[in-house]
Amino acid sequence: MVLNKTIYMKYIITIYFFLGFGFSIQSQNSENENIIIQYTGKDKTANINFHDGQMRPAVGTQNYQILRANRSYPETAESTGWTYNHAPMLAYWNGHFFCEYLSTPVGEHSSPGITLLAKSKDGMNWEKPQIAFPIYFTSGLTDEGKLEHRDYHMHQRMGFYLAPNGKLLVMAHYGGNDGDGVGRVVREMYEDFTLGPIYFIRLNDKWEGEVNYPIFKESDDDEFIAACESFMSDKIRRLQWWEEDYKADDAATFYMPYERAKAFCFYTISDSLTIALFKARMMTWTKDGGKTWKKPFRAETLTYGGAKIWGQKLDNDQYALVYNPTDSPNRHPLCVTISNDGLNYNHLAVVHGEVPVKRYWGIEKRPGPQYVRGISEGNGNPPGDDLWVVYSVNKEDIWISRIPVPIKRTVDGPINDDFNKMETGGLVKGWNIYSPKWCPVKLEKGPDGTNTCLMLKDFDPYDYARATRVFSNISKQRISFDLFIESNPESFYIDICSKKGERLIKILINSENIIEVNNDKARNQNSLKLFKGKWHKVSVEFDSLSANYSIGIDNDIVSEGNKFNGEGQPERIEFRTGEYRLDRKITEYKSGDTSKPGWDEPNADVRTEEAIFYIQNFSTELID
Repeated sequence: MVLNKTIYMKYIITIYFFLGFGFSIQSQNSENENIIIQYTGKDKTANINFHDGQMRPAVGTQNYQILRANRSYPETAESTGWTYNHAPMLAYWNGHFFCEYLSTPVGEHSSPGITLLAKSKDGMNWEKPQIAFPIYFTSGLTDEGKLEHRDYHMHQRMGFYLAPNGKLLVMAHYGGNDGDGVGRVVREMYEDFTLGPIYFIRLNDKWEGEVNYPIFKESDDDEFIAACESFMSDKIRRLQWWEEDYKADDAATFYMPYERAKAFCFYTISDSLTIALFKARMMTWTKDGGKTWKKPFRAETLTYGGAKIWGQKLDNDQYALVYNPTDSPNRHPLCVTISNDGLNYNHLAVVHGEVPVKRYWGIEKRPGPQYVRGISEGNGNPPGDDLWVVYSVNKEDIWISRIPVPIKRTVDGPINDDFNKMETGGLVKGWNIYSPKWCPVKLEKGPDGTNTCLMLKDFDPYDYARATRVFSNISKQRISFDLFIESNPESFYIDICSKKGERLIKILINSENIIEVNNDKARNQNSLKLFKGKWHKVSVEFDSLSANYSIGIDNDIVSEGNKFNGEGQPERIEFRTGEYRLDRKITEYKSGDTSKPGWDEPNADVRTEEAIFYIQNFSTELID
């Protein structure tokens, strides 16, 4: 059969079109397959024998405790006396930080449950939390005809939504993450920081019990209704509900047509690409604003221990992931890693490397800093470029961390910290701070009320204050600082550490204010005596090539010929009001082990005698 020229050309064009289209699809699929988060560094897994994983800290990161649980004296905490506090969320609005978290009396997924809300002007000092969503009571007849009262615990993966019209919505969920329960509730935060009425924004389809609050559309505030409807139409942000609402009749269209994934968060790389992250290292992406998503898959190169992963685009156009890089059921340390393109990450650094003693028994209370969350896109942006994240520690206390951007692990050049140039009560620039409620670390006026100093105070029976300064990795250096002891009922610790946190130089100032130096063979206690109520100039000179160091007090060398405790290069100094504990063995958590109630640590709710120390004029310099 002979084809005429027109038919032949159409045939050729058709074949070319489909071949070309096929190549286009193949190319697009090939490109899509490369959209995956990868960790490319060698240090992707923490050493779980140490609380900090023996990893370098993110320089200048500061940890502040928002809530210290207290069962015996609840007025010092949130007035409930409940000791299971977990799953915090974060927003910034109207010049303030807001932290929402859930709480139960002793353990996870147990009733009753409430959601609390705390507020802070600066992210460091937090007001007493208030109840945002109270206990939800229902009543009904059992199969035997008896009247039964029931309350529900709370479980939420979302706390805030800042609507386009400026309304800040606070949200929570009455029920668990099993697809059942009552539903999701909402209320407005007003400009004067009071809370509006509680409404249901979405009831569970299968809920047949009492409805204690009206539906949001019954509000007489049109702008509030518009804010709620704006959220409901946001195909990306409402995915935070998916885990709790996956049994809904419209779940496949309202969320995704796939098996649910847990603890959604997201960040935007471009107008045509948004990355989504979940627990279990699951991830996905959308190129059309959430209308369609790739089926969630696993980012295999991330080390994962079971907690949430947080991802965020930073103000300097880099990207950060914050998570626990451990393959253990325990959740420590909390680390951050950075990327230039939002997909390829490297250089893990510690955000929070402390695991204090768990003071209270409770169900499913894994040890460590965990369930991290930052500020979701659209929910505000605090002044400065810092990355802020909230999390719980031991599912007991609520913490926040301020991570300076750009995120660094090392420091170059000499240091000369004049605290008088910093604002009292403000940021301690360049220092890593661990500041529990009962162990505050802050910039304060010194004992004479004039100069600004770095103060460490401690009246906590189960925690300590810690201040760390990372310095340059140079073999021969002199470290100098002024130290004032106001009270020292136990001991004060000064350690100079390697990049892994190995304590190469260990100095202890005991309760009699005598300096104890490890391996100091020519120790003279009289010359190593400090005096309370007096400023002392302390200096440490070291040579890492010979592993030697000496100590000076008030310009006199009082201890020399000392050897490092181990091998390594010093690169940070640490001041603590308590004994070193980062190698304290933590019993490995076993899920579901709830057979017997445990016991609380004795006197965990009672303050101890205060220890108070001041530091001034910290510097480092190279020596020949």
